[in-house]
Amino acid sequence: MAGEPRSRGLLRWISKRTEGGSRLENALRRYAGERVDLGLQEWIAYAAVRLAVSGALKALGIPRERVVEALGDPTVRRGVVNVLEGIAYYGVRRPQVTAAPFLVVWDFTRMCNLRCKHCYASAAPKPDPDELTTEEAKKAVDEFAKAGVVAIAFSGGEPLARRDFLEVAGYAADRGFYVAVATNGTLITREVARKMKEAGVRYVEVSLDGLERTHDEFRGVPGAWRRAVEGVRNCVEAGLDVGIAVTATRHSLGEIPKLLELAERELHAKRFVVFNFVPVGRGKGIVD
Repeated sequence: MAGEPRSRGLLRWISKRTEGGSRLENALRRYAGERVDLGLQEWIAYAAVRLAVSGALKALGIPRERVVEALGDPTVRRGVVNVLEGIAYYGVRRPQVTAAPFLVVWDFTRMCNLRCKHCYASAAPKPDPDELTTEEAKKAVDEFAKAGVVAIAFSGGEPLARRDFLEVAGYAADRGFYVAVATNGTLITREVARKMKEAGVRYVEVSLDGLERTHDEFRGVPGAWRRAVEGVRNCVEAGLDVGIAVTATRHSLGEIPKLLELAERELHAKRFVVFNFVPVGRGKGIVD
């Protein structure tokens, strides 16, 4: 039904973005119980959304309270808007085309405290001279919000090496983004983990490229494995959602089963991700 021309036309009208924001998002905010000032057209959009949601809930047998609770999360709301705007403009497709990227992976800096053999960014001890300032980074977040992006994953380099990481990540969280960070974990003390939680970071992915000896040799700095593992523990203790990522190479492949066991039984990570090796950056130098 949502893919029918008339339905899509109505959905395009409801999804229109004005100076006051997306009509659809404002309608969903109102449905979730927020106090939102609506003009005449926004009230019409809200009435249409309320009618459509009520009909869907009745047909699916879903309690209204569950949906209201879910839509109270800005990230969920932004995701729903992104999908529905995609249907409005592109129709129902498989795979579905959204109005904006769901996720932006942002190489926040080229600066890093490790020397990983497979680094696609060829990261260095110092940042590039043309990296964004704090205020420019916040303007980029504003642009992502305007486009309808749902989630931002800070990467690098090592994003925590930038002194303004928590400030920019917190700004993104305040704008309603799902905020994640991909990190080597070595800079995550208990205090840093606590501050990330307070800033609104929701997911931390720490790289472990083998057991201790393999990891340290691959990452180029002795003690990196122990510090990364401690970073994972600190994140879990702070209540952050934590994942462990390993890049599958001939160096790490045989140790992945033991890493998985460590992640699940000792570190209590919620996710374990195995990435394929892409020979770019410094990674080109370890291809046989």
